[in-house]
Amino acid sequence: MPSADEILQKMRAVQERRVAAAGPLVEVLAKRSTLLEQLAELNEPYGKAYVDAEAAGWTAEELADLGAEEPVKRPRVRSKRSRSTAKKTDEQTPGRAPAGNSPTGGIPSQDGPSSTDGAMLGAASS
Repeated sequence: MPSADEILQKMRAVQERRVAAAGPLVEVLAKRSTLLEQLAELNEPYGKAYVDAEAAGWTAEELADLGAEEPVKRPRVRSKRSRSTAKKTDEQTPGRAPAGNSPTGGIPSQDGPSSTDGAMLGAASS
């Protein structure tokens, strides 16, 4: 039977091999992390450039043929209608269901508030 010292020496040898094997992995992980951060920083300008190219007349298919993939996250396109204008429009038609809804939109539900009230709640929470 091996002595306690022999067992400890074997354990240290195994541990040293494990540490040595992990060294290259740690180096690659650090480089990979740096590159992923750099890539993440490019996502926003890439998305904007892609949208600008589409606005200039390029189609998604043409851009794909050039090797430009559609961005994962497209930049927000600001609406031409301001928030105050949207709010005024909503306030002008209180209690009325928006056009295109079902004709039963104004009939109260037996289970709770009318669907018109629900539509107003939904509009208020958006």
